[in-house]
Amino acid sequence: MENNILKSKYKLNTYTIFEKGAENTMKSLKRLGLLLAAVMFFTLIMPAEESSADEIPMSVGTGSTKDHNAIQASKYFMSGNTYIQKISSTQVRVTGDTKAYRPVDNIKIDLTLQRWDSSSGHWVDVLSLGNATNYSSSIVSLSKEAKVLKGSYYRVWGIHRVMHGGVVEQNVSISTYVIVE
Repeated sequence: MENNILKSKYKLNTYTIFEKGAENTMKSLKRLGLLLAAVMFFTLIMPAEESSADEIPMSVGTGSTKDHNAIQASKYFMSGNTYIQKISSTQVRVTGDTKAYRPVDNIKIDLTLQRWDSSSGHWVDVLSLGNATNYSSSIVSLSKEAKVLKGSYYRVWGIHRVMHGGVVEQNVSISTYVIVE
């Protein structure tokens, strides 16, 4: 009989522990559910603050061929980058580079400066900054300074080319913009 009482007591204690553990788990799940519901409510209902480009003090813009989501297989082309930096209220420095996995027959970069045209809502080419080519190399870079209009947005785009053994691989990078004030 004493043995049956111990078994019953053990079962009761095991059940109580399991029941309390389940209750704690349920309470935790309810709290987590309420927290997620509150986050979703504030994300969907509360309006996001609108920000103006004028509020962002940007003096350097960068771009890379790695920014593109397209997957491209390349045998020689590694990467291409473009940069724009505000030097003064009327001048920017534009830089770009192209890299290959190993030395190639020739490697090239072309850079073009663009300005935002708010009336058309498009970026407009304003200045071809030229190109640079290296032979039997795995990198080429180009840096130029350009005079610009105060109070405008500028960015640079580059065409990156690698040529080796008759194979031509090409990609484009576009920097983020800078505000020239």
